[in-house]
Amino acid sequence: MKKFAVMCLTAVLSFGMLAGCGAKSDRNSDEVTDDGALDPSGMVHLESVDEVSAFFDEAYEGVAQDLLPYEIQTTELDLNDADMLEYHTGLTDLSGVAGIYLSESMMSSTAYSAVYIRTNDEGDAKAVLQALMDNINPAKWVCVSAEKQIGALFGNDIFFVMGSADTADEVYKSAAAAAQARGLNVSEMTEKNNPM
Repeated sequence: MKKFAVMCLTAVLSFGMLAGCGAKSDRNSDEVTDDGALDPSGMVHLESVDEVSAFFDEAYEGVAQDLLPYEIQTTELDLNDADMLEYHTGLTDLSGVAGIYLSESMMSSTAYSAVYIRTNDEGDAKAVLQALMDNINPAKWVCVSAEKQIGALFGNDIFFVMGSADTADEVYKSAAAAAQARGLNVSEMTEKNNPM
């Protein structure tokens, strides 16, 4: 009999605790804080080549395959190779730049290029984006030229893509969604159409 009474009491207490867990609170979700939550201003940087590569992979998954060039590869550029950096980005001043990542087709006759630039906390991301938009060569492949270029700030980093208008639009759209999913604030995009 004692065992039965103890079991009943345990069951009643357990039920009460479970019911309490599901009970509604008077506090709304805005009042509940989580020390592990993202800062309200969002992330400001991707931190490594692995994060940038994963970001590009996710962005490309959201684009129709017939819009993407064949055999796209993402590589980290050597910040000490001034000639290569200028060829791929048009940048000569790397103040505030922590890393530059290039995503292009391995077939050099395809007019497509995407660039992700990680800045450091001292970097002026807006100025770097403007320099990239102004100075990159949309005809760097010699025999082909990019029809459209689009750039934006993802947090305090820079995303840039150029290629055919349809490809640039769709890659940018998917990349912006991937950035927002990571908590990066996406600025208003800048775009430029190039004479063909």
